[in-house]
Amino acid sequence: MSNFVAGLINDNPEITAPVYKQYNYVQYSDILPPSATVSVSFPPSDDMFRYVIIQQQFSGITEAICMFEVKVFLRGTLLFFHQRKYLGCSL
Repeated sequence: MSNFVAGLINDNPEITAPVYKQYNYVQYSDILPPSATVSVSFPPSDDMFRYVIIQQQFSGITEAICMFEVKVFLRGTLLFFHQRKYLGCSL
């Protein structure tokens, strides 16, 4: 996985699919090997958001994002999200 964005949105992504980079986002422009951990940080803001999304622009139909855990730290609080919802991935 490489060159993905972490984004902040308020619209439920299960109802309205987020449009790539049409939201407040941070770009991760390095290669992330399997089983690696990475951190991204957003600049401080007074804006509030409800959802954290991870997106990557694909060049082919066989590519997919495979993730097992996403941890969100919010002003000293840890919110842990664990979902087994994958796009063409097997673990």
